[in-house]
Amino acid sequence: MTARYAGLILNLFVRITVLYFLGEVLLFPNDPRFAGKAIPIRNFVIVVSLSFLFPVFHFLRRRWSRYPLWLDSLYLSIFWLDMAGNSLNLYDTQFYFDLIPHFHGTGAIAAVLFGAFGASPMSAVGLGNIIHMLLEAQEFYTDVLFQTHNVRGTFDTVNDMVVGLAGAAFYVLVYLLARRRPRKAALEEPSARR
Repeated sequence: MTARYAGLILNLFVRITVLYFLGEVLLFPNDPRFAGKAIPIRNFVIVVSLSFLFPVFHFLRRRWSRYPLWLDSLYLSIFWLDMAGNSLNLYDTQFYFDLIPHFHGTGAIAAVLFGAFGASPMSAVGLGNIIHMLLEAQEFYTDVLFQTHNVRGTFDTVNDMVVGLAGAAFYVLVYLLARRRPRKAALEEPSARR
């Protein structure tokens, strides 16, 4: 199986399960896993708009010569992990579970900004954290204005921001190292043949 074929299978899997998670919250909005968190609205917005970011940039703007399946899947995994956490009730049953999506989400968006959209490593980390800060503000103000319950207190927001910063730096560093490895191997090959 080629990497491209595996990337396509992963991308389809993530997209189909994200649709499942949307259907689940639309069918059971008052389920204790979802109640009071504005999840049906959030998941609907994600599925009908944010999940189409890569297809729009590729097919309408011709951003890439080849569709970046792996980076699209990494981007979609941000939403997938959040939705899976709600579907499996991990946010309510595992006290620190929310740190995982905040670490991964901020890291993944930073890696995507760097890998797919050409941001410098520092810009990707900074922009990833700005996006994460806006998400944290949205969670807080949704709780204040609409009486949802997404934030458990100041410690929750601070912890989310700290792990988001660590995630962004980690993912961009890993992406940088992964990009350099094949080039280094390719540079060593000709000398090995001599």
